[in-house]
Amino acid sequence: MINKTITGIYIRVSTEDQAKDGFSIHAQREKLTKYAEANDWDIFDYYVDDGISGKDLDGRPEVTRLINDVKEGKINNVLIYKLDRLTRSVRDLIYLIELFEKYSCTFNSQTEKIDTSNAVGRMFVKIIGIFAEFERENLAERVSFGYEQKTREGNYTNTCGVYGYDYLGNNVYVVNEEEKNLVNRIFDLYIDGLSYYKIAKKLNNENLPTKRGGHWATGTIKSIITNPLYIGQVRYGVQPKNKDKSFSVEGKNIEAIVEVEKWESANKAVATRQKFCMRRYSSDNSYYFHIIKCAKCGGGIGARQQNQKGTKYITYRCYNASRGFCECGGFSHKIMEDTFMEYLDTLGNMKPDDSIFEKKNNLANYQKQEEQLKNKIDKLYLKKKTIRNQFVNELLTIEEYREMIEEIDNQISKLNDSLVNINAKIGENTEEFSYEEVKELITNIKLNWENLTNKERKHFLEQFVDKIMVEKINDKVIIKNVEFKR
Repeated sequence: MINKTITGIYIRVSTEDQAKDGFSIHAQREKLTKYAEANDWDIFDYYVDDGISGKDLDGRPEVTRLINDVKEGKINNVLIYKLDRLTRSVRDLIYLIELFEKYSCTFNSQTEKIDTSNAVGRMFVKIIGIFAEFERENLAERVSFGYEQKTREGNYTNTCGVYGYDYLGNNVYVVNEEEKNLVNRIFDLYIDGLSYYKIAKKLNNENLPTKRGGHWATGTIKSIITNPLYIGQVRYGVQPKNKDKSFSVEGKNIEAIVEVEKWESANKAVATRQKFCMRRYSSDNSYYFHIIKCAKCGGGIGARQQNQKGTKYITYRCYNASRGFCECGGFSHKIMEDTFMEYLDTLGNMKPDDSIFEKKNNLANYQKQEEQLKNKIDKLYLKKKTIRNQFVNELLTIEEYREMIEEIDNQISKLNDSLVNINAKIGENTEEFSYEEVKELITNIKLNWENLTNKERKHFLEQFVDKIMVEKINDKVIIKNVEFKR
């Protein structure tokens, strides 16, 4: 089915415009209507703001109605006579163009010859995008500077709440006594040798909620232990992009709830353990990462690399298990490799379905019919273009033009209905990979797997495998199911 261009025509005049430049509503409507008809665009509606300034979008009901119709998918093309008819504000223009792009709506200006359905129009949008990016970066810098300045003045800028304190508004934080005790317990557990993971699991097992009523995770525990707020200081530069200018200052009206010696002891342990801790590892060497899923809970499985006596090895572990919500144990990359190859052996016993070959014969006939229908539709569109050119050159009246176009549109509509039916039959008879192709692919992969690089193995899995559901039962990894991409 060839999509139609459903156009909303926007017209605006102010009293001054109409008197000085002759941009009357009637003149704009006549020119834009003829322009839309010449381009074979269906006009959905006219949006007319009469006697209203274009300095901003506020107070312009027809612009609001136009935007709502774009969002609701009623129109997929906006046509104006001149750019300043829509807006005279660069900020508003950026907003509207980004909105049109978000909802797959093209944008056209007759006078400036802007058409976002072609290369020149898209270049214009990119130029507008540069201004938009510049504006966003300026805004981000101003916001960042504001946070930095507030922090230098001793204000804590996280108003979403932090465990151990209650936020009362107006930059006022008071100690939550119950949470204060748990914060100190977390520090004690970490100093005693428990990891972030073990502390989170312990708190979850005790059904102790986080500040927002959720479950504890390793990141939550780490953020508490490394936060100087608990010794009465506020910091800036937690994010990596601000690390080069990070600092901590004495907080304004922030009561310490952890002793300085305890906080420093815990953070020395953090620095020491980081030298030996495992890290998440997403590279060519962990090529099952993102492909394998936990069959027990349905969650994702993460990859980590660990060094042992100079040797690197990779392990996989369910994310929910790391948070104490799943009993699936971790397993090595080698075990996963052996299990996957064993699974490929079982696929070698597949037998082809005879219906596949029947579908292939039907497919050739349907594809031939599809090609014939497309050729007929293309010829009709060429005929429409010829008629449109005759109309533009005033060889046809508007009544003759509309009558001829309507007849052609009816023919195209009937052919498109037939094309939809044929496409449905093609879909029913199409196999992206036949049995023999899949079998040959699997056989070749099994024979050549050892000769493939890790990058090639990763590429194969990403190309042909949607997900592998695995479960660890009694120290044995079992593949419950492999879903190949179709």
